[in-house]
Amino acid sequence: MGSPMSDPYQRYVDALTPGVSAERLLRYRRPADTDALDALARYAWNMALAEALYPALQCIEIALRNSLHTAVAAAGGQPQWLTTTPSALVNREAIKVAEAVQALARQTKPITAGRLIAELNFGFWTSLLDRRYEPALWPALLKASFPHMPRRRRTRQELSKRFIEIRHLRNRVFHHEPIWHWRDLPQQHVNLSEALAWINPALATAVGAIDRFSTIYGSGAAPLRAQLEPVARTP
Repeated sequence: MGSPMSDPYQRYVDALTPGVSAERLLRYRRPADTDALDALARYAWNMALAEALYPALQCIEIALRNSLHTAVAAAGGQPQWLTTTPSALVNREAIKVAEAVQALARQTKPITAGRLIAELNFGFWTSLLDRRYEPALWPALLKASFPHMPRRRRTRQELSKRFIEIRHLRNRVFHHEPIWHWRDLPQQHVNLSEALAWINPALATAVGAIDRFSTIYGSGAAPLRAQLEPVARTP
């Protein structure tokens, strides 16, 4: 990287660094960088990648919880299965449901199935794919929950593995962590889209129509750097 004296972008990057933190920005630097703007461009590219992944991540979270809820409710004839006793839930998830009920009560909101489903996080719903829920839920509810997943692949084990991967990606994106350097990020995007289609192909098609991930990823950080250069150059 060029010296601070010769780098026309250093003052600008120094000025914004307190807002990002030097430690965070350091994670985007590379030894071959030509100036301070290279790391900032990667930081911007990471934001663009996270933005591009958001539609699929949002839709798969909503689709998964709705599909699992509908399947369990239909199988037991209990629309309020999350709060009925005896419960199909083991301790960890039962505690999360109790906490969600308390959170809604504090907000003086009615404890409806819809509100409770939305209050429970993605981790709760993906945890229902654990081995701990055999045979209470699986394999009996596989087809009802994932009706468009190929039959030869439709196993709890494969679903659990896939949704652990998706949850990890989702958490990185939602907690503003670097993903730009993941070599398998394009494959994870494919896996995410495929898993959504296992639940609801029409929703997957809608997301695909607005999906910009491949373009953003394929373009790299260069277009973001070009946008930043005019504002970052100091006199």
